[in-house]
This record gives sequence, C-alpha cells and structure tokens, in this order.
Amino acid sequence: MPGMTEPSTSARIVLRIPGPWESHEALAQAIEAHNSDAALSGNALRCRNQTARAELVEHDPDLRDAFAQTGRLFSETDLAAIAAHRGAVYLIGAGGSLEAAREMMEFADALLRAGGLAVKVETAGVAHRAQDWLAQSARRETHVGALFIAYVALVASRGAVYSCGMHNLGFPDAILSGDLPPQQAGQLLKDFLMYLLHEQPVLTDEHTFAVSDEQIKFGLAREPRPLFAAGDLFHNPYGWWRLTPLKVAPLSAHAA
Repeated sequence: MPGMTEPSTSARIVLRIPGPWESHEALAQAIEAHNSDAALSGNALRCRNQTARAELVEHDPDLRDAFAQTGRLFSETDLAAIAAHRGAVYLIGAGGSLEAAREMMEFADALLRAGGLAVKVETAGVAHRAQDWLAQSARRETHVGALFIAYVALVASRGAVYSCGMHNLGFPDAILSGDLPPQQAGQLLKDFLMYLLHEQPVLTDEHTFAVSDEQIKFGLAREPRPLFAAGDLFHNPYGWWRLTPLKVAPLSAHAA
C-alpha cells in the first residue's frame, strides 16, 4: 500500500475502494459530478469540513481474490466487476473513535457515489458490496451496530474465535477459546463487543460477563500479548480481552 504504515500508538482506518477511474483527473471529476459537498484536491478528499487522504493506485489483478477471501457474500457478478476495475482508492484517515468511524463512512460514500464498486476495510479484513456499505452508512448516526458491521470481522481459527477491527472504533478486540461451537462462540463474542460499544464500561480482570442468567458465565482477562504486532494494520493499540468460560453458575446477566 502506498506510503502507509500503521502507528503503534494511534489507530488509523484504511479502506480500499475499486472503481472505474484510470486517472486522478477522472477520479476528481467523478467525485465532483456525483457529490454536492465533496471534492478532491491532490490526495486530500474533503467532505464538508473534514479531510481524509485518498490515493489512487492502478489496477490490481489480485483484488478480486482479496475481496472474495474476506468471507462476505459477493456474487460472481460482483467479483467480475471488481476484477474489471481500472483503479482503486486507498482512503486513509483517523480511527480510534465512533465519530471518526462515522466520518470515514461519509468519505467512502462519496467514492461509492462516484462509481466505487465495493469497500474493503484493510484495518479489519472485512469487505462489503457498495449497496451493503451504503445501507449501514445510512444508519451510522443512530445505530452503533451499523459501525460494528462495517468495521469489525469475526474470525474462527484453531479452536478460538476472535474479533479484528475494533480499534477502528476505539475499543479493544476480544478472543474466546473453548469447546463452544464456532457459531455460538461467534454470537457470544459479538454480544460482548456490542456490550462494550453500547455501555462503554470500565472493566478489569475482576469482572465477568454473561448474556443472561441462564447462559455460561465468562471470566475477563486482558490479553498481555497483541495478536498482531505493532505496525500491522490489524494491530489494536487498545488491547484485547480474553473470555474464558467459568465452571460456576452465573450470578449476573451482564458484566459485574
């Protein structure tokens, strides 16, 4: 990726958006033609009073597979359109808060209206069709779940399920290992992460979490080692929570 290194002490959001643009001039013209409040000057994309970096790169023959491998549903028609892209924009801006994530959605919207085909969140490994991204973006101010869907991936690997991308929103990621089926573990992890987003609790290793009184209770512990090293776009400077199932009956429906 051109000139991009993820700082270890702050979060950045990096999106890649393929489209029909063969030149910087064509990209600038398309943005101006399809947006009343967005303009491209050099590598600065302005939407109202905010600015993000937008770097146009040439056709990438591997981009179709990069989108296909994210696990999201892309039809063969979608993937054929992505394969035929003429250029792609790396959209780079501040992350680390819900408001920053909302602003980056607005920048991506401007590129999609200008002909962008899809959005790949390089700082999470998740991707979206243009219409799916726009649908979540329309809910971004009122539904924090829209930000979760847009920016966070859940990954099952080697008997564990972990999240990737919560740093885009300014929160720790989480990992859950154990004997739960992957689908159940993924839903439980999502419930925990949505609890973080909605309630923004101050948690320590003393706390526990359970979805309800009838469900398994989990101990919480800060993971001492990052799953991804500093400098990796997946690195989360806000840390990780590890959820471990407890063998005692739950006493609380939520983090205590």
